Amino acid sequence: MTKHIIKTESDWLDIRKKYITASNVACLVGADPYSSPSSLRNPAPFTGNSFTRVGQMLEPVVVNVLNDVMGTRFELYENPEGHKEFYTEGRLGATPDAHEDRKRLLECKTTRPHTYLKYGAIPPAKYVLQLMVQLMCTGMTEGYLAIMSTNLTQRTSELIWPISIFKVLYCPKICSILKVEAERFTLAVEEDKTFRVNSDVKKRIQLLISMCYTRIH
Repeated sequence: MTKHIIKTESDWLDIRKKYITASNVACLVGADPYSSPSSLRNPAPFTGNSFTRVGQMLEPVVVNVLNDVMGTRFELYENPEGHKEFYTEGRLGATPDAHEDRKRLLECKTTRPHTYLKYGAIPPAKYVLQLMVQLMCTGMTEGYLAIMSTNLTQRTSELIWPISIFKVLYCPKICSILKVEAERFTLAVEEDKTFRVNSDVKKRIQLLISMCYTRIH
């Protein structure tokens, strides 16, 4: 585990290029239906888009909502000077969203109302793997995945937050697979060979993911 202090946005964008980030790792094991390993070979420069900007703006809101619902004390993951922290483990890297006493992590997600309905009981595998890589890179063993709808309209006098919360526990087997596949992908790129998702790995990852999280809200 290595910690990097990120002082500027350009520093963060630069260091992301050197690692397979937690948000991208799912495609190596066939767990991201919207992306493939080929997209990592020559990725377009990450500059963000409307969805990522909204997500970043709403991160503090998700943190506050989770604390309100769960009675926790999560806060944004920054050092005392207010800088981001980027953690690496082997070929993998991660930027955690929030933490509670540096003992638990929180991954914050916001989504459109109709998509939120799909995630109420079963979270996307890529979100679980993103948090799993964060746990591995920081050396922590427990985290929360919070998925909140961007529709915050209230129709009752009692405040009801549209948020689903899952508890995710560190899984050594998943992390071992991810590290192996990250090395295999890197070697394929260096040797200019095609990287293909291993079908057996895909099946095993799906089974392991189903066993490492619990919906708690």
